[in-house]
Amino acid sequence: MASITRTTQASRARRRAAIRHELLGAVERCLESTTFTELSVERLVREAGIARSTFYVYFEDKGDLLAALVEDVIDALIEAAGHWWRLAPDAEKADLREAMEQIADTYRTHRVVMAAAVEASAYDERIAEQVASLVDRAVAAVAVHIRDGQGAGSVDRSLDPRQTAVWLTWMTERGLFQLVSPADAEQTDRLLQAMTDIVWNVLYAPTR
Repeated sequence: MASITRTTQASRARRRAAIRHELLGAVERCLESTTFTELSVERLVREAGIARSTFYVYFEDKGDLLAALVEDVIDALIEAAGHWWRLAPDAEKADLREAMEQIADTYRTHRVVMAAAVEASAYDERIAEQVASLVDRAVAAVAVHIRDGQGAGSVDRSLDPRQTAVWLTWMTERGLFQLVSPADAEQTDRLLQAMTDIVWNVLYAPTR
């Protein structure tokens, strides 16, 4: 009986993931012309090509769907940010720039979902908690990177790891949302170079 239950649960999880993937594409297409607040479940399911009843089998409402999508995006952003946090003590500025590009590319890929999350977080506690969770996880990881770098002699030892991480994380998150997300390729290149310069000069330049 336990084996049958696990198989059923696994099948449901796979089906939910497939439905979520279809709805992600639908959300991104729809939000090019409307806000998440104005987006109806009816339009979503029509765009995704699924039945309304199917939607409600897996999600309570569109807020529940957005929460699931934001969870996926957060995981993708944390993975991308790991390219920065795992930089070796002898990494060069070009390595940092490459890591920043990984983060920006991931954010831009999911910019529509993140914009919806920022919009919905103003009135949906679930989404607000997820956005806060993203920032908290990033702050913690950046702080560890700073402490490790200070120990290895590659990061300025005069910095407060936690407070520096808070500022750098919020700067990056707001910069990606407000500046990089709507920018064209040329503007993005300049913005990423400026972000790289700031992080490099704050953390690494004093030790070089």
